[in-house]
Amino acid sequence: MILEYLNATAAGGIAFWASWAVLSAKVRDGVVGKLLYAAIALSGYALLAGGGHLFFTPSTAAVTLHVALALAGIRHMLVLTYWLRCKRWLMRQACKRID
Repeated sequence: MILEYLNATAAGGIAFWASWAVLSAKVRDGVVGKLLYAAIALSGYALLAGGGHLFFTPSTAAVTLHVALALAGIRHMLVLTYWLRCKRWLMRQACKRID
C-alpha cells in the first residue's frame, strides 16, 4: 500500500513540475522543450487518472523512476527560482569569513 501512495504522490509531483515548466517564463527551452514538458505533464495526470483506479500496483522500479523524476523536477524548479539568491548569500557569507 505504501508503494501506491508513493507512486501517486510522485506522479502528481511530476505533473505539477512539468505544468510549471510549460507555464513559467523562467524556463527557456524553446518550443520543443515546452512540448516535451507538456507531454510529461499530460502523462503524469494520466497516471493519476489511470483506468478508473486512483491507485495501481506499481513495481519497485517504476516507483523509483517516478520518485527520481519528481525529485529532479523539484530541483529544477528550485534552481531556476532560488539559486541566484542563494549563491549571492553564500558568496557574501564566504567573503565575510575571509575578512
